[in-house]
Amino acid sequence: MKKIDKTKILSTAYKNWEANLEDTNQNHGKYDSSANEHYIDVVMNLLHIQNGLCAYTEMRLCNEDLITEGKWTEGKYANRTPQFKGQLDHFNPTLKENKAWLWSNFFLIDSDINTKVKGKKEVDNILKPDTDDYNDETLLEYICDKNIFIANTELPIELQKRINDMIIKLGINFDPVVDNRRRYIADKIKQIEYEIEDWNSIEIDEFPTAFRMCRIQNQ
Repeated sequence: MKKIDKTKILSTAYKNWEANLEDTNQNHGKYDSSANEHYIDVVMNLLHIQNGLCAYTEMRLCNEDLITEGKWTEGKYANRTPQFKGQLDHFNPTLKENKAWLWSNFFLIDSDINTKVKGKKEVDNILKPDTDDYNDETLLEYICDKNIFIANTELPIELQKRINDMIIKLGINFDPVVDNRRRYIADKIKQIEYEIEDWNSIEIDEFPTAFRMCRIQNQ
């Protein structure tokens, strides 16, 4: 799970609305999901900064052509019925009641991860990927032969426990994700071994963090 920079705002109509709510200390009202006029703008801005990937598992959620900057007009995403996978996740579910449209609390994630794994579980910001101090290289390790992430084993045990707990809660090692990751990375490495591609030329459009860590271990 790589760091996510949420400072690039293309959906400015939404962000101005959200900023006004925050500046005036207003309750956001009941979360109305796709019924809200800003829903598509939030989703597509997140997909843009997440490169079309699930924020936690890095599985692909949409075609990259859908999230180029030219798809926004006057601060709104022009196509109001884009085809994408996934759901909006409130990272900290306790904020959903009064701060339902808080930009800093949103990520776009795989639907099964949202409904079957993360849900309303209590979270720890240690693995919130948009925080200033988030760094996957210092927090995580990848075991290539098992295709799973674990906490960096050089960290203090207490930090490792917190990280490993969040790896579970975010679905990063959810069995179907691990299987997809295994198949994807095995195929890419096979192309390199057969000299169809090399480490620098091969295109990686899913699971970039896992692939990068495997590359370091294989080179």
